[in-house]
Formats: sequence, C-alpha cells, structure tokens
Amino acid sequence: MDSATVKLCSGDGFSFIVAKHVAEQSPTIKNMLDTTRGAGDAAAFAEALTSEIRLPEIKGKVLEKVCQYLVYKHRYADADSADASVPEFKFDV
Repeated sequence: MDSATVKLCSGDGFSFIVAKHVAEQSPTIKNMLDTTRGAGDAAAFAEALTSEIRLPEIKGKVLEKVCQYLVYKHRYADADSADASVPEFKFDV
C-alpha cells in the first residue's frame, strides 16, 4: 500500500482507504501511524509499519461515517468557527 494512504478495517470486514494526512485528523490514528515513536523498535505501533489499522469493535457503517468526518475536519480545519460558509456535519447512521 502507498505510504500516503492508510487502510482502516472494521470488525465486520469493511475496509476504507484514506489519505494519511486526512486520517491523521484523529490524534489516536496519528499516534498509531507515528514512525518516529520508539525509533523503529518494539515501542512503535505495528500499524505505523503496515499503514493498516484494524478496528474490530467498530462496524463498517460507523467507520464509514468516521471517515467522512475526518475528510470534513481536514477540509475545514483552517476555517474560522464563526464562518457561515462551513456547513454543519450531518450525522445519521
């Protein structure tokens, strides 16, 4: 897999390929993908080496919405919170 992408895998078998910079909008995912953590030794997360994160407790439908939110968060990261042009994130699972 391309190092610029991350594969997020749900517990019910769905997989989502997401740009790494988008996935890293989540601090948890960012930490899991940090290759400098432990300088490559056993302290580094395996996910940092494979660019694949398994989330066995999360269903595909929910993970899809998480991916949509990460894209939304990345797209509007620099927008002013009072800016009326930033649409509300719709959450309906």
